[in-house]
Amino acid sequence: MPDSTTPDSTMHDATMPNEPLRNEPRPMVLAAALGAALCAIALLAAPVAPARALTPPLRFQTLQVDNDGPVRWWQDAVVYEVWPRSFKDDDGDGSGDFKGLTAKLDYLHGLGVKAIWLTPVFEAPSYHGYDFQDFHAIERDYGRMADFERFVAESHRRGIKVILDLVLNHVSDQHPWFLASAKRVKGYEDAFVWRKTRPEGWGQAWSDAPNPEAVWHWNAERGEYYYGAFGASQPDLDLRNPAVAGELDAVAAFWLKKGVDGFRLDAVRYAIEDGPLSGQADTPETIAFWTAFAKKVRAIDPDALLIGEAWAPLETVGRYRNGGQGLDAAFDFDFGEKVIALLAPDSERRADFGTLGAADPRRREALWANLQARAAAAPLSYFAPFLSNHDQDRLLRRLGGDVAKAKIAASLLLTSPGTPFLYYGEEIGLSQPEVGEDRYRRAPMQWDDGKSAGFNATGKVWTDLPPGRGYRGPQGAWWGKYWKAQRGGGVNVAAEDARPDSLLRHYRALLAMRNASPALRRPDELRWYPVDAADVWILRATSAEGETWVVINLDPAKPVEFGVPPELQGERRDRLGDATKRLGERFTLQPGETLVF
Repeated sequence: MPDSTTPDSTMHDATMPNEPLRNEPRPMVLAAALGAALCAIALLAAPVAPARALTPPLRFQTLQVDNDGPVRWWQDAVVYEVWPRSFKDDDGDGSGDFKGLTAKLDYLHGLGVKAIWLTPVFEAPSYHGYDFQDFHAIERDYGRMADFERFVAESHRRGIKVILDLVLNHVSDQHPWFLASAKRVKGYEDAFVWRKTRPEGWGQAWSDAPNPEAVWHWNAERGEYYYGAFGASQPDLDLRNPAVAGELDAVAAFWLKKGVDGFRLDAVRYAIEDGPLSGQADTPETIAFWTAFAKKVRAIDPDALLIGEAWAPLETVGRYRNGGQGLDAAFDFDFGEKVIALLAPDSERRADFGTLGAADPRRREALWANLQARAAAAPLSYFAPFLSNHDQDRLLRRLGGDVAKAKIAASLLLTSPGTPFLYYGEEIGLSQPEVGEDRYRRAPMQWDDGKSAGFNATGKVWTDLPPGRGYRGPQGAWWGKYWKAQRGGGVNVAAEDARPDSLLRHYRALLAMRNASPALRRPDELRWYPVDAADVWILRATSAEGETWVVINLDPAKPVEFGVPPELQGERRDRLGDATKRLGERFTLQPGETLVF
């Protein structure tokens, strides 16, 4: 189309193609001719504005991927997070255990995961276990050490790695080390951070509000204050103390010799503080501590994974890699929030123990921005994307119970580079009855439609047992009522298995596809195609092993037509549906549809 600033003679032709010429002059025609002549003279006399160059539409954006070093096993893995107390109860006491976990390994192998992350399994007074009382003992509710060892062996027999949750920042106030330190027993007096008076200006490290009472706690026996970032029941170890660091190195060695394949490191940002608030997180000493710890672990097992939990912006999280000398990986808390914001813009964003970047109201642009931010902070393989975990509300709850949206979220997660993590039950749409209580996020896995959802044969569930070792929360018994209300609704493994279009089958197909797609797991280059339909996400991943195209309709309710990039056109085999698709210049995706070529 001619540029509107450029004179075009065809726009000024007064003669219509099929109109006969007339010899007789007409006043109106003469006037029009005279006006046209004067306009032509004026145009010739005036300076002509240069023609504007039309900007061609952006066909794609490219991201070159930094793949430094050899391929590590976790770069080819999808990891499944298990809350052991809620997964499978073999002995019927109401708490999940290692015998139950071992019985369900075939399910996890069939799902396609390559590793299991166990949230804390050491002896602890709390139901959640993040306050260790004994670094060398298995939580008695979960069984004996022999049960754990058999679980590890059976996992390895199926090609599944085992990752333990390791908390080195703090212990329980019932831990023998803390009891000895409070008594000033020689060798333990400096194992924790003590002060004669309460320091001013301090607060929770993930807040900018001073609140020293929240982190400095009085101990009457010693007559001093001790630092506990996560509360009085979880005193912080003094990780500056070489004797303490040496004990923790020995803890890692103990479990590595038991056959575990790595550690998820809890609360890595808060290891060593050098002052109030801004000095309570991400200090240079903290990064140096984890780098030294990584060196000790690699000396024992060079293939062990160290992945850190750091609820922080990606550029901060990237610092814990420390040029390849620090952590092997870290969670990308930003990814899941962007996916949920895309699918459920009104969902609440929470960072219980950290900080997140600002919400991004854009749709597919936010997904590409996340990939760019990851690549700018560290190699893409360093980051582990996920949709939810034990500290966040269940994905389906945040998506308003919409399974179609959950399928889109799964497609985005399992076609993302890095090491994806799944939270148990996510693959069947496990939800929660209410918000505001961590136990709602950690409910029993639903295996079938039986009395206790197949969790055990007795009907006892830890959430509803009397206070004490039952760990019932302040909200009282709730799970039995919740399960009764939704029983028969099909949210369990058996029902999902029976439905051809179920969320579980979608996860299995995605995992099988990913496990067969090295370009998707470890790309050398990514290309994003912002095509003419805003709800279409197209990503091409290429590597020496080939290429993979991902095409997703981000709208769960409507079909969408889009202009197909020329290099994608033609006859292609969909790796998810195992069907041939003919892509011309334009193509229509069904609501929420994912295609992988």
